[in-house]
Amino acid sequence: RKEYDILHAADGKEAVRLCEEARPDAVLMDIQMPVMDGLEATRLIRSSGSRIPIIAVTAFAYDRDRQKALDAGASEYLSKPLNGERLRQTLRELLSEE
Repeated sequence: RKEYDILHAADGKEAVRLCEEARPDAVLMDIQMPVMDGLEATRLIRSSGSRIPIIAVTAFAYDRDRQKALDAGASEYLSKPLNGERLRQTLRELLSEE
């Protein structure tokens, strides 16, 4: 079993800063956040050239919301409540592509 650390960002602006400073292996990006939403944070992370896997997480399961997240640069889209096995499988798939 691989060890991992979890970093928490209070808002989208902090998420962008953490990605730049900590260079995590993957990001779970909540779409609904204060200061800067997850879509804008994802666009900013991508605009820096980062190819880090970003999984957009939202309470909305509509196709148009999924497409907005993918258009912003998300690698994958999962709706809440998160299923632990689905999340682990998604992370395995995204991290094995590197």
